[in-house]
Amino acid sequence: MKYNRCIAIITALFFIAVSGLATADVLPGPVPENQVLSINSIVDGVGIATEDTSLVWQIGDAGLTSLPDTTNTYDWPTDRWLGYRSGSIAYVTYSDTIMSNGGQIAEVKSFTMDTHAKSEGLYNIETAKVLTYTSQSGSHLMGQESYVLDIAGNWSGLKEDIICVFARAPENLIPAFCNKVTASSKLTQVTTAQIETVGSLTAVGRARNVPAALNYEISVTPDANSASGYADGIFTTTFTISIMEGRTDGRPIAFGWLNVRPLDGGSLDTYLDDLPEYDQLASTLTFIDTATAVGGVSAFNKGFSYQSGIYCEKCVL
Repeated sequence: MKYNRCIAIITALFFIAVSGLATADVLPGPVPENQVLSINSIVDGVGIATEDTSLVWQIGDAGLTSLPDTTNTYDWPTDRWLGYRSGSIAYVTYSDTIMSNGGQIAEVKSFTMDTHAKSEGLYNIETAKVLTYTSQSGSHLMGQESYVLDIAGNWSGLKEDIICVFARAPENLIPAFCNKVTASSKLTQVTTAQIETVGSLTAVGRARNVPAALNYEISVTPDANSASGYADGIFTTTFTISIMEGRTDGRPIAFGWLNVRPLDGGSLDTYLDDLPEYDQLASTLTFIDTATAVGGVSAFNKGFSYQSGIYCEKCVL
């Protein structure tokens, strides 16, 4: 059989950068009881094979059905705002499915999840997989792997828990946001290939400067035992980003964000009207990247890295 030679090596890096005003993801905090789980599997054989892994995880600062309303949380006796919680909800899904109607398959796979709050550079979910497949008697392999990270948050005050002393915000306000990121790969009619994937995700932070993060990489190469010297099948990747952000309009704290009553006995509603437009949509961004390799493939590599946070190491200009 004659193969059309296909080579694709692509890396996509995406960071939500924040300079000055805080306009990015603020992760929800952990619940008191946390879970740690891991699964390691090895498959090596000839015949029909199926495998299905799925995860749905939700966590919110004020439950899972609504964001807290921080607009009326001023404590007059102490002259302090109480709207300090991030008011965030995180929605995470992960799925990985493979199935074949025969052939020779070898797989080494690991899945680890830890719901504890993470520091920057650490992850709640980590996965790795190496899969080798060779068709027999007309068999083929199908499969799909997917990550979804969806975080939304109401506006709130900026807590004094930024670790770096040089990263103090000029304003004490975090605007509302709603950001969703996905990464997925799909295998169709594969007759021979070696597929490696690595992924990681952060959805719960220890402090406000811990960014939301999603990383995913896939590499398709020929099976070393293949006589053709090519991987054969249809290999597809899709990466998407949808960003919705508010802003503070750069208006200073002179209006009295902390420790100041409305002047001359004015109403709290009038006082709030003088604050920045913290809950108005100020920015949208949509990013979509898709790639497909069909036929004889000598190399197909795609890498995706996303971070969005306040004063995280990679999110500061």
